[in-house]
Amino acid sequence: MGGSSMTDIENFKKVTKITEIRNELKEYDFEMRLLQDAELHLAIAGDGEALYLLLILLPYQDKFKILKRHIWKFKTLAYKFNAKTYLVTYNVIAAFYPLHALEDAGKYFVLDTEKAKGMMFSFDTIVSEQLEERLAV
Repeated sequence: MGGSSMTDIENFKKVTKITEIRNELKEYDFEMRLLQDAELHLAIAGDGEALYLLLILLPYQDKFKILKRHIWKFKTLAYKFNAKTYLVTYNVIAAFYPLHALEDAGKYFVLDTEKAKGMMFSFDTIVSEQLEERLAV
């Protein structure tokens, strides 16, 4: 055991939260897969019809600073996959945010969870809207 125990604990917590998010999505028949990316925690979730690209922000903080180039990368990938984009973090439950919840802060975009409270929603809401869209066609 080296001096890396703190990061081990943090990684364990991160993995646990990602598992919680995955399980929550599974309840709605959405499969979630993590994408291999050195810089970002990205996941793709789908149910065979709808596809979502998720930027997972963990560990939970009141304010997340995200490099602009990471957001461009995220948007480019979403375009390639033809997937809807959401920022997701996990506090007590999985909290989803639209990209427009981000504030421009120079080199970064910031997700202020306190300010963006009104834009936050659960996966249940996303699924309901998706269903309505399908039925409307």
